Amino acid sequence: MQPDETAPAETEPEATREFPSVAPAPAPVDAGASRQTLGILSLIFGVVGLLASAVAAGLVFGVAAAILGHQSLRREPAARAMAIAGLITGYAGIAISVVWGIILLATVLIPLFAVGLFVGTGSFGP
Repeated sequence: MQPDETAPAETEPEATREFPSVAPAPAPVDAGASRQTLGILSLIFGVVGLLASAVAAGLVFGVAAAILGHQSLRREPAARAMAIAGLITGYAGIAISVVWGIILLATVLIPLFAVGLFVGTGSFGP
């Protein structure tokens, strides 16, 4: 008798004769790890607010960072570290912006106010 050419060879394992080889399935994505959006946004707005506060413009970014940081602490426990960092940088940006705002107001408005008082008394004009 002649061997059947369509029959599998004796050296081939049984598993490969019955099923085709497939790649392993990817690992499932952890739903908790992907829920860090508010924490990331809080950190980004906090850093931008801190940098912008050098020119007294970080107030809006700092407030946004603080709001997003508090929301992230409430909703996303996996993003706790980023939310706290966003809160710290956001509040620091708010504080620096307020201090710079007071300094700018003091250096610009107080002299203008003083000049306005003197103009009203007639010491500079007829």
